[in-house]
Amino acid sequence: MNLDTAASYAEILGLITILGAAVYSWFQIREMKASRDSAAALSLSEHLQRPRFIAGIVELSEQPEDLDSMEKFKAHHGENWPDVLCVMTTWESLGALVHRGDLDFYLVYDLYSGLVTFCHEKCEAFITSEREKYGETRLEWFSWLSDRFTQFNATQVVPEPAHIEHAQWVPPKV
Repeated sequence: MNLDTAASYAEILGLITILGAAVYSWFQIREMKASRDSAAALSLSEHLQRPRFIAGIVELSEQPEDLDSMEKFKAHHGENWPDVLCVMTTWESLGALVHRGDLDFYLVYDLYSGLVTFCHEKCEAFITSEREKYGETRLEWFSWLSDRFTQFNATQVVPEPAHIEHAQWVPPKV
């Protein structure tokens, strides 16, 4: 074999190696993203297992929609007001993370859309009052996330509740 033929084979082998590395990298990136999404889903689901977070949700369920000051808010919730505020700031954090692309919109929608919009409706008077005192950035991402869920529901075919839509689901065979 002469030197030109060997160089041609070396170039072909180099090209195949580079293409193989690119394909391998693409699969690795997909796998890492799937792993990150799974970790995010697990982390999000852990919120519903925290007793104080659940206490905050329960407190919000009983909250009248006309609480329009921090004084009324604290008076209504008593010593549990920090739990309720924890729920609101959790929704605030999720809104910012969804907007940045750090959390998948559809994942957060599936897990929390009903709770977020319900909580926002209950807290809207309080949020408005807080913004009048402290500026428009107060709980801005909580409102943004609730608005996105409401907008999504208005423009899409909203899925049935999971227990209805997936009633015939069976686990995949191993």
